[in-house]
Amino acid sequence: MRVAIVGPYPVDGKIDKINGGVQAVIINMVKGLLTIKDLDIHIITANFSVEGCREYSLDGITIHAVPLDRHFGNIRLYRNTRKEICVKLKRIQPDIVHSHMFGYYTLAVLESISKKVVVSTHGVSYRYWDPVPDIVEKIRRYFQDYIYDRCERMAKYLIVNSPFVEKLLLAYKDKKIYRLNNPISDMFFEQGPDIEEENRLLFAGNICEGKGIISLFYSIDRIKRTLRDIRLFIAGRIIEPGYYRKLIRFIKERGLERHIFFLGELNETDLKEEYRKASIFVFPSLQDVAPMAILQAMAMGKAVIGTDVGGIPYIIDHGTNGILVKKDDHDSLTDNIVNLVHNKGLRKTLGLNAMKKISKEYRIDTVTAGLIRIYREVIDG
Repeated sequence: MRVAIVGPYPVDGKIDKINGGVQAVIINMVKGLLTIKDLDIHIITANFSVEGCREYSLDGITIHAVPLDRHFGNIRLYRNTRKEICVKLKRIQPDIVHSHMFGYYTLAVLESISKKVVVSTHGVSYRYWDPVPDIVEKIRRYFQDYIYDRCERMAKYLIVNSPFVEKLLLAYKDKKIYRLNNPISDMFFEQGPDIEEENRLLFAGNICEGKGIISLFYSIDRIKRTLRDIRLFIAGRIIEPGYYRKLIRFIKERGLERHIFFLGELNETDLKEEYRKASIFVFPSLQDVAPMAILQAMAMGKAVIGTDVGGIPYIIDHGTNGILVKKDDHDSLTDNIVNLVHNKGLRKTLGLNAMKKISKEYRIDTVTAGLIRIYREVIDG
């Protein structure tokens, strides 16, 4: 079986530093597929750093890197990038194409000559979340939603990673929808010695307004008055510099320099160590479907506090393997952090239950078996 996977992937093939949840999912899926005999795996990816089309083999896969349109990519719907992706697919002649996200990758695939196409949706259209007042962001989202809608109409076989997305797509009667969890790297299931540090909180994810990080800052500002050694560590890539500056101003105005620390973008090995040291993982997102950071923290056996938005309530069973709070509810978030800080027994119980759930449903080998079944069914029509 010749498989073409189209989506974000390191153009140099180095997977020690992962850029975003979708890329993490693809990398873990490829790890699983490499264990299956008689698979010819090709990856097509685009990046601003690519000057001309590149192709090379690495660790049993063939990577095809194409340039990402640099100027007015959104407005032009990444026309040149889509054209290059179609050229690659015509040359590869795959038995099945697995595209990721309703974006320019998938639009290119659906416009190509490939007939057997399955699409992992990952997120959902921006229109399902709260509106953003910034005019520049509104324009950017308009074009992204336009691509999303075209993909949504054209795709026939869909893979969703959450019942939240599945419910939104059920209105399309002509679709075949498959449920498949995001695969979590095996390294996060390897439990070493307990090095948890009391009063140490962790957030991991992109630094942007949609992750609701400011809510966590309000909580730290309140908690520090009675718990002077409370510390919050933030691991992630800055994708909205303006929002990052807003966070820095908040830290300085509230005197939180001794309590909040930015770690930057970490590779998986360093991120795992941060999970191990944390006593609580907090994820106050305003919009998410199946965040990898929550899944990784649960696999590590950590007590997790998340918001009840999107697909998160389908991952966290409130009071059993984690805690759910309303988004932007600073009081509830603060109270639950304080409760877990002072209750190590509850932290351990929630973490153990979390680890059991993720280990059962999200391991790479389990997800890969389901993925192969989907591929074969789509190929057989």
